[in-house]
Amino acid sequence: MKIRQATLSDIPALVALNRIVHAMHVAAFPRTFRKDPPDQVVADAFRSAIQAPSSYWLLAEDVEAAAFLTADFRDRAETWYLIPHRVCYIGGIIVVPHRRRQGIARALLAELKREANCRSVARIELDVWAFNEEARQAFAHLGFRSIMERMAFYAEEPNQSPEPAP
Repeated sequence: MKIRQATLSDIPALVALNRIVHAMHVAAFPRTFRKDPPDQVVADAFRSAIQAPSSYWLLAEDVEAAAFLTADFRDRAETWYLIPHRVCYIGGIIVVPHRRRQGIARALLAELKREANCRSVARIELDVWAFNEEARQAFAHLGFRSIMERMAFYAEEPNQSPEPAP
């Protein structure tokens, strides 16, 4: 398995891999995620992200692309409650289902850790959806620990007015 920085020429493979995880999100939250975002729209978004100076994309491949990781290096300014620090935020790790539990995510993360050390990053963070138990377990196995939980409240169904009072 070869791990390398993704390039613009990898975008078609990245878009194809992204479909896997996007379908999971659509199934879990159909009112939040677009069902079928056009490949060109996703490709344009990925192109822009890969070219951003703070962005870092890795691709794992052998015969074909098996996984990718996207991350963003951020400087957190000092506030009344935070000390200034650098953080690496993982936007996603996608491994094709038939290649999971083979150490690919661990290899991607090891390469990201090397880059984070070179950039004097305080910590690596990520978000994981509550419905994605497989990812939650994988991240915990890779050493991630929960530091915050995001919650949501849906006040009404979209495009519906509240029930009239009796």
